[in-house]
Amino acid sequence: MMKKEMAMSVLAAIAIAAGAAAAQQQDVTTQTLRGYLDKMGLRYVSHPKNRDALVVPRGDNKNAERLDLYVETRPDHSLVLTVYPKFHGKYFTLGRAADREKLLQRLIEANYRSFATFFADGQGDIGARFTFTTENGLGYEPFRVGVTELLRIADEFTPILDEYMRKE
Repeated sequence: MMKKEMAMSVLAAIAIAAGAAAAQQQDVTTQTLRGYLDKMGLRYVSHPKNRDALVVPRGDNKNAERLDLYVETRPDHSLVLTVYPKFHGKYFTLGRAADREKLLQRLIEANYRSFATFFADGQGDIGARFTFTTENGLGYEPFRVGVTELLRIADEFTPILDEYMRKE
């Protein structure tokens, strides 16, 4: 009888813990992200082709003329922050690279030391990215730090990218 009561107590404790964990898990929705961006004082628009993404254009930067930040929730429980810097009226692309191999090597070297990942997408556009896993939700503070750091890194890397571009 004592074993049965003990087993029931353990099962009850597990059920309570599982319920608490499930209650802590919150879906990270576009609406949640809008609230976070509002709290940060950042302007944003809905992505024209992706209802799960917001676009945050930021012109108040130290180096970049503009940084276009894409904030996208994905079905695999991830939140992807992607930023493309614009400098001298143009985005950075592989097509504008003076020496493509040296540029790609520099991006790979930067990835080794960076919080973010630098990349060239399928169209040859160059940017930086950071991905959060969201199966346990995502609070405001980690989101704020991720956005702030990604924007800072992309802005600081803008003059370095410019060194590898053809001067027209």
